[in-house]
Amino acid sequence: MIRTHTRTHVHITHANPYLTCDECGQWITGWHDDSQCGCDNGFWNLPCKHGAGATSACPSWGPVDGCSCQQHLGHVPHGEPPAPAETSAEGERRA
Repeated sequence: MIRTHTRTHVHITHANPYLTCDECGQWITGWHDDSQCGCDNGFWNLPCKHGAGATSACPSWGPVDGCSCQQHLGHVPHGEPPAPAETSAEGERRA
């Protein structure tokens, strides 16, 4: 969570780094939940801020082994997502 001066924002980071926004196709790193702070009663993908769903670009991603496309398919058909931003102890994101 990131705390601002007036409210708490809930930023969830996805375990699957291969998620893309269903609206624009951009890699997404997480989503923001407004229902907890009463701002908009919705959510949006980060960093594109679209209220669309997300689809995994990796057909073989799993929470235990991660991407196993090389082992199962012989190649990696989706490329690599951008490296995640580092988060400091205070919860501020650094690119």
